[in-house]
Amino acid sequence: MMNLAGGLPYPGYFPYDTLESAVSTSGRFPSALVEQLRKPVPVLPASRPSPPPPPPKKSSSLFSFFRSSQPSPPPPPTIPRPRKASENPGTSSSHLIVPKFRPGSPGASIDVATTLQYGQASGFAPLAEFIKDFSINHLHGGRIPYEDPDILLTCGSTDGLGKVMQMIAERGDNMLVEEYTYPNAIQTADPYGVSMAPVKVDAEGMLSEGKGGLRDVLENWDHRRFGRRPRFMYTVTIGQNPTGGTLSLQRRKEIYRLCERYDVIIVEDDPYWYLQFTESSHPKGTQAPPTNSTKKRYPFLEALTPSYLTIDTSGRVIRLDTFSKTIAPGCRIGWITAQPAFIERLTRITESSTQSPSGFAQAMVVQLLRNIWGMDGWVDWLEGLRAAYEARMRTMCHVLDVYKESTVTLESVDEDSMIVDKVRMYSFDEPMGGMFVWVHIHITSHPAYTAYIARGHTKRAMMDQLWKYVAEEHICLPCPGWIFGANKGIQEGSSAEFFRFCFAAIEAEEIEEATERFGKGIREFWGLNADEVENCCSADGVAEAQGKEAVWGSGYGGFGC
Repeated sequence: MMNLAGGLPYPGYFPYDTLESAVSTSGRFPSALVEQLRKPVPVLPASRPSPPPPPPKKSSSLFSFFRSSQPSPPPPPTIPRPRKASENPGTSSSHLIVPKFRPGSPGASIDVATTLQYGQASGFAPLAEFIKDFSINHLHGGRIPYEDPDILLTCGSTDGLGKVMQMIAERGDNMLVEEYTYPNAIQTADPYGVSMAPVKVDAEGMLSEGKGGLRDVLENWDHRRFGRRPRFMYTVTIGQNPTGGTLSLQRRKEIYRLCERYDVIIVEDDPYWYLQFTESSHPKGTQAPPTNSTKKRYPFLEALTPSYLTIDTSGRVIRLDTFSKTIAPGCRIGWITAQPAFIERLTRITESSTQSPSGFAQAMVVQLLRNIWGMDGWVDWLEGLRAAYEARMRTMCHVLDVYKESTVTLESVDEDSMIVDKVRMYSFDEPMGGMFVWVHIHITSHPAYTAYIARGHTKRAMMDQLWKYVAEEHICLPCPGWIFGANKGIQEGSSAEFFRFCFAAIEAEEIEEATERFGKGIREFWGLNADEVENCCSADGVAEAQGKEAVWGSGYGGFGC
């Protein structure tokens, strides 16, 4: 066909003759890293008590915390380190080339001429087909209980959420979210005039029952105060950002039944799906749940907690996935899985907005997944990645467990004797998945808390001082928890008592030291009196935690999708 109608540039004039890269083999992670997950997890040792050291010079308070002579934490378990490509170039990397032209049917060839041309809103066909096969037949094991589930490529999950909002949201709507939630979801919904309806969470995730749980929120919705009852929910169910919770199948069923009763659409965003650290996610054999798929079985995938899609009998689940945590955030490729009617509407929205994801990125990703790794290699990669992140998590939690208590002076009897006690400065639940540890700071147990508040300060202000003190004095920067509050009340209240720690962003060898720096910093901070808390940090030392722009704009919140 000599097409004179279509406004297409001639692919022979594309300046890229090839796209080339050295890419990891799917066996980059050592087998020992995966195998250790199939062994019993050792119990973390408790911190060892020590005699109190002399009072610190900086404080004159009777409630002095002793900063010196603290015991060194016992070393964390030895963790196999993933190989670097330079250490074993013959086996740990392959050369990826996308040629200029490759014979094949139009639209199906993985070559520069095809991938860099204008494409369909549904994405580059070879990549879309691979993802659909992976998602429908393997990730969800052929268990989606309606006919013809479909996928649509996106420019990442945030792009996908924006398109979902465009499809279902109306000004004045309320969106159900976890009380601590991913800030970009709030920012994505805000321009559509959507307000947040927070639901209480526990260590597992969103509560279905109890005070503040989903049933309570929906049954007792106050139309006069808040307007329309929520028609849709945004939720991160695996390694929830920021809490690290993983929602069980039983809890999903309870929540799904409530969503059916009140006709709520579930937007399930799970960039951390493959990073599940629960014991049940470590396949010991080849257990296989019921499935209608005839495809090859992968025990790693089948052992993961099932998606809401697998119980979606009424077609109300819209699932967002992304390659951001499994390949690279910069590739900006994700996908939506949903019933055909949703996918059709979202495709129309994509045609008039982003169109397909970047051709450069699609070419490199599909060449890697289909022609170099294949489905077997892709699943091996995911399993190794999970093992690497779990090892990081256990290192961080080990150190946090050691430093969580502090010795404080209750009363000085004389120069040679004093009455001391232990105080717990923070607590945390070991995350069941994801990239984060959600640490609850017991700020009200600080010896100077009452005096500090009496001077007109707030709880959040004292947490900000702790955040800045650790940053300035010990060069360690966790993310302040108020960022993740679903509304202003939560930001000033419960979420202000938390820090979120990410064990994914730094070198594995640095996790222990970075966490120790926080532990030492908070121990010192617990020894300050009210005057010292007020003046312990310089006004211009680090970004002030007074506005979301200061913190989030500096990247402390982490970009999730």
